[in-house]
Amino acid sequence: MICYADRTNIGIAAPSFLPDPGDRGLILSSFFYGYILTQIPASFWAVRHGVKAVLVTGVIVWTICDVSTIFVSESIPRLVIVRACMGAGEGVVMPSLHHFAANWFPSSERSTLVAVISSGSDLGTILALFLSPCIMKWTHWTMIFVTSGGFSIVWVLVFLRHVTSKPEQHARISIQEKEYIRSTSQSSTSRNMPWSVAFGHKSIWAIYIAHFSFNYSWYVLLGWLPSYFKEELGLDLKENHFLAAFPYICGYCGLIVAGRISDHLIARGIRTLYVRRMMNTISSVFPAVFLFALKYVHTPRMAILCLSAALFTGRASTSGYWINMIDIGPEYAGQIMGVSNTIATIPGILGNLITGYILKQTNNWAIVFDVAAGVSLFGGIVFALFSTDRNVFQKKEKEYTSFLEEI
Repeated sequence: MICYADRTNIGIAAPSFLPDPGDRGLILSSFFYGYILTQIPASFWAVRHGVKAVLVTGVIVWTICDVSTIFVSESIPRLVIVRACMGAGEGVVMPSLHHFAANWFPSSERSTLVAVISSGSDLGTILALFLSPCIMKWTHWTMIFVTSGGFSIVWVLVFLRHVTSKPEQHARISIQEKEYIRSTSQSSTSRNMPWSVAFGHKSIWAIYIAHFSFNYSWYVLLGWLPSYFKEELGLDLKENHFLAAFPYICGYCGLIVAGRISDHLIARGIRTLYVRRMMNTISSVFPAVFLFALKYVHTPRMAILCLSAALFTGRASTSGYWINMIDIGPEYAGQIMGVSNTIATIPGILGNLITGYILKQTNNWAIVFDVAAGVSLFGGIVFALFSTDRNVFQKKEKEYTSFLEEI
């Protein structure tokens, strides 16, 4: 939650000190220069040092860098460096959380519980869209980063006291509960990653491509939606923060609903693979339709309705490709996430640069959303064709089922 609140704040504050869309695109993309570097290392750090130590270190690093934005706001080169370092700190989060999920979450409740922890990204964005415009209205944009820094300090203190990396390390849960968790989940392993499988199996590449495609749309919306509201729809976020946050509230609801439905369908005997493909198809096709429809919308309320529908359906991806990383290799869940999120960080760089370029050259938001819709649709098709629910690390290449058998 704090991670995404801090990440969203720059999109809200940036127009106050970066009026040029090209500069904004450069600064928004610079976050991902650092973010991409720590994905794979973090997956191994989490195994070696524990999720708790890695997450606390990441929060401290990105908080220092986030607050430093205040002091370097007048220098583009320094802003690039600070935002890149912040990205490096946040880069440890997703691989660590996948390790945490593999260690803690029983398979029968996995979709719901992964949806709950993933909902922090939506809640963080909602918090930023509600709180940050009010802070700007009452004080100054710099206080956005000071406030975020304070929240991070509180989080670190609470996390250090109440959370452990593994169930067996926790002093306040019963032995019976520990045994239940251990018997129904698979802990991440410290064994060497089978890289030939991680980079050579078509079902893992289906995850990578789906992740890449989803992130293109997600990062464009995350970074540029405040500008779209202000410049295209004429909405002042200081006065209309609920309307600005509403699409992300819908995204949060969609995330939780998709998780509950997925677990319910699997409990009724529907094969996990079919549930994952269904949810991922929903998360790619429907957002593409709603983003494409934005060009035909001419009122702020209808535009927000389309964006809300896109995020509500799009967040079903957490019960699609996202949790499928745990399905196909629970013992390497963090490493798979590290590789996948490294690849999926590329659209964070390219998407922001491309969006900034499109707006600078054409000032046409329809093109921005059309590109995002096309990329989203492509990822959904690939995942529907090539995904699996089998543990691909427990098979030798010659034992893999044929393409027709898997679909």
